[in-house]
Amino acid sequence: MQTCKIGICSRDPEYGASLMMALKRISGGRIEAMVFSSPEVMTVCLAVQETELLVLDGWKKDTLGSEFSETGIPVCMLTEQPSDQGIYKYQSARDICKALLGVLQKERSVSSQPSGCLAVFSPLGRCGKTALARALLQADTDQEGLYIGMEAYPDRLVHSEVLYLVKQRSPDLYEAVLREQTSEEGYRSLYVSGIFSELQDVQRGDLEWFRDQLLQPGRCRTLIFDLNGASLSDLSMLNVFDTIYMPVLPDPVSQAKIRTMRSIFRERKLVDVLRRMCPVEITEDVLRSNDPDRIRRCLFGTGTAGEA
Repeated sequence: MQTCKIGICSRDPEYGASLMMALKRISGGRIEAMVFSSPEVMTVCLAVQETELLVLDGWKKDTLGSEFSETGIPVCMLTEQPSDQGIYKYQSARDICKALLGVLQKERSVSSQPSGCLAVFSPLGRCGKTALARALLQADTDQEGLYIGMEAYPDRLVHSEVLYLVKQRSPDLYEAVLREQTSEEGYRSLYVSGIFSELQDVQRGDLEWFRDQLLQPGRCRTLIFDLNGASLSDLSMLNVFDTIYMPVLPDPVSQAKIRTMRSIFRERKLVDVLRRMCPVEITEDVLRSNDPDRIRRCLFGTGTAGEA
């Protein structure tokens, strides 16, 4: 089960504390909330505390300042009257909990049959990254998706001319893709490189051109790139992808490393990357099962990670 971390900034500390406890109880552990007494206190805490959604009660968004907007954290307002501008604060705590989970689900925007240009990315090894990428593709019953292995240190030898053709903007690229791709367990796969220096030579324009060539009508509907921390010369290249899935193991060390990576994104002002990022908590039990359906259920809003 994935826990959503929410910050509540309320002018009424008693209401904020009550809401925090109610959300924890009603959500059954799906929401972990913190209460801040002012935007100033909140800003200091958010520098070291991971938060996926901020709820403002009695404060306006413009009180947060320009620095907060660079964190990429979405903001939800609590309103004194029913309104489509936020969540009505005097309705039942159960309804508020449901509304907040809905906001988080919309932010992450996970589809059971994804399409477009997606990435599964993690700075960690053995975290379920490749298993998640493959599980997403196996949901594509039309088999119009393509797994693209771009790990700097893959578990196999890779001999490919694809990246050379990309750098040359060659009209022969798609023919090479068709020639080199293989079929694995209901999806197509393509490994484009296993050489660190070759991957580091890929620029954002190369990746964008590669994406655009493969997503042309009649070619691929979905691209899922399998990336690790050494795959890209510049982390801002993650902006090429519509959604970035980041698998997270529940152990404290893995959680801490992921928090560090997200802090790096904030320090480099990669707000758009953070907004595209969808953390997916995967348990060791699910990884060992190697069951695509169980892995897909780890996606937020589609089930519990440990379900059979």
